[in-house]
Amino acid sequence: MTQPLALLSVAILKAMLESGFTLFVRQSYPAGRTFADANIREVFLITPYTNIGEANMHFQHIRFDNRKYIYQTHHPEEVEKLYVAAEQPAGYKIYAAVIQEPIDQILHMLQPKIKAYILRRTKWGQEGLDNVKTGFILHYGDLCVTLQYLHEEIKVPLSEIDKY
Repeated sequence: MTQPLALLSVAILKAMLESGFTLFVRQSYPAGRTFADANIREVFLITPYTNIGEANMHFQHIRFDNRKYIYQTHHPEEVEKLYVAAEQPAGYKIYAAVIQEPIDQILHMLQPKIKAYILRRTKWGQEGLDNVKTGFILHYGDLCVTLQYLHEEIKVPLSEIDKY
């Protein structure tokens, strides 16, 4: 699977903290696992929030994830745990809810799969192939490709696009 999300690093975490993010939702992220990850026990995604209501909505969305957790930066020990995660400890792979730049290159690599998806799953036809606008959206840990043609917009999970 093409992975457009960045691995959490100390620099990314520091930038998030300096930008005022105070809540971080951790969830299991099986989409981040690759065939080369034989020694990886768990893969996580960390999503930052400034608003407790949004963080709680995300937490409710993943309520069946046994590994979910909300880090609150007003607890120094939780900031410490985030920095440990940012160091990518052995046996773990931890992503940040940050789409790597340049997005255009990632979308360009996905174009054959996006085109196959459009032809098989939409009624947009060749004109749709030539005029569709693409992008990414990350919502509660679900990474989707957005496809916009004329006045229609659909959001397709990246895992679904990757099947084509």
